[in-house]
Amino acid sequence: MVPEVTGIDKVFDYFVPESLVPRVGRGTRVRIDLNGRRVGGWVVAIGSVHERSDLQFDVDRLAPIISVSGDGVSPDVVELTKWMSQRWLGSWRATLSSATAPRMRSRHVNPRHGASVNVPEDAVATSAQELLRNGGGLLVVPPTASALSAVAAIAHNGPVLVVCPTQRMAVLGAASLRRRGFTTALVPDDWDAAKAGVDIVIGARSAVLAPCADLSSIVVIDEHDELHHEERSPTWNSVEVAQERARRAAIPCVLTSAIPSARALHTLHQSTSVVSVENAWPRIEVVNLDDVPVAGSLLSSEMLSSVSTAGVTTVCVLNTKGKARLIVCKSCRAVQACRTCTSLLTQTEDGGLVCVRCNEDAGAVCITCGRTAFVVAKGGVSQLVNQVMKSTRNPVIEVSSDADDSWTKGSVFIGTEAVLYRIPFADAVVFADIDRDLSVPRLTASREVLSLVARAARLVGPHGRVVLQTRQPSHPLLHAMSSLQPQNEILQWMEKDLAQRQLFAMPPFSFMARVSVVSPKSFDDMPELFDVDIAREEGAIIAKAVDQAALEKSVFVLRAHYGTALRVHVDPKRY
Repeated sequence: MVPEVTGIDKVFDYFVPESLVPRVGRGTRVRIDLNGRRVGGWVVAIGSVHERSDLQFDVDRLAPIISVSGDGVSPDVVELTKWMSQRWLGSWRATLSSATAPRMRSRHVNPRHGASVNVPEDAVATSAQELLRNGGGLLVVPPTASALSAVAAIAHNGPVLVVCPTQRMAVLGAASLRRRGFTTALVPDDWDAAKAGVDIVIGARSAVLAPCADLSSIVVIDEHDELHHEERSPTWNSVEVAQERARRAAIPCVLTSAIPSARALHTLHQSTSVVSVENAWPRIEVVNLDDVPVAGSLLSSEMLSSVSTAGVTTVCVLNTKGKARLIVCKSCRAVQACRTCTSLLTQTEDGGLVCVRCNEDAGAVCITCGRTAFVVAKGGVSQLVNQVMKSTRNPVIEVSSDADDSWTKGSVFIGTEAVLYRIPFADAVVFADIDRDLSVPRLTASREVLSLVARAARLVGPHGRVVLQTRQPSHPLLHAMSSLQPQNEILQWMEKDLAQRQLFAMPPFSFMARVSVVSPKSFDDMPELFDVDIAREEGAIIAKAVDQAALEKSVFVLRAHYGTALRVHVDPKRY
């Protein structure tokens, strides 16, 4: 029994009264008495007292289960949740909570299966079927093609569990698959239908732990997306959980992505299929901001042409998050970036330039022309909105967290990267200043940009356009995305990125955790750790080890020292 109490991560033994035996099974939610408190909990194992040789007390002293609350965790994933807690160094209680049914009381639902549906015959479906016959793997689906064709093809072999990065995508995907003739269960709302039996069970991240009667395969869509990572501790990843669940059930698991993650490319390089279709990516244009006549302006001729054309829906993206500051030479207008790691340089109070990633001093002169006068590129979304409104008669809408989801064709939508998830369609997407994302002092910065561009490519479709405004047009990633064959060039860039990660022993060739402590605790008195590399990051530390056991041992040492004040995030999304 695992109690549903924060701070208690232990398994307790309880006695099951004879009257409750028919209703209690693995995963069932029950009520128990814990030190005088009546709390909830999950049954994680059932057995006879005669099978337990480790009991050191009289079994007659066992407290009984008080009552059965109802449905909890699907029995076949109870052990999986335990593995999750061990893999991501968190509590079993938390992973059990993520896998718990949304309602205590289940409703009786009869199994539903669709009529015979024709197997899709497009390139995505053909590649998916071939991959399925080989036991699963990685399917590279261009952003202008639909991964739902792969789901439809795979569903002909039996019930399939589909995991999407967002619930919105799951809702749209379920509707599309129903139109094809399949029966679907959208979890968590249709939990009982998924348990009873349908053709396709689909949902967002936690759907990977949902029940699926007669499960025959698992599909993860957009496996590269950061939204597959749980933000709360333990920070489990639904992609790895899907692969582990498939392994335990001896069924194939298919990952789909337009821009596969480094981990997927490394672990599945022998079982990767690349879908080739016409117009795999839309037209991607790179615009040099140094050619804009007004210094510091983001209003290039390409942007102005798009926002001022009647009937054209344009999305402008400008990220102003983070602490990266764009330092530009006043004379030659070159972006001040580190010569070693290409991250943006930061200007200190005395005017010097430093790289916070490499911790190197770059002096106080321009890295290109040697001048000493700099300007800091400023202006956020609101300023860009005001500038664009003066340049077009089309309605201009600033998309913020409190804005509604109204959408009108022919409008200009401006916001941070969140706007790419709020607008259903666009003719053009303009990244007003991609350097703010591309040159932040993180190893993952380039892949973050690639993910944004892939999202924009899906938004505009094969006949739209994506504009990337930059002051470093020769950047290898920008060159790859704007080439005539972007799919091949991007995959080649990814291989080079993977080789660089291997050279510096970075994930997926190592294991990493971000560790922080709650005030007044600090890392000033941190105990000595062995076989791990430590880096400081804004009051936290990043621990990296080439061996997972070494990382786990270090975390256990820190937990013993700091106790409940320690916060651990295994496999941070950005570093």
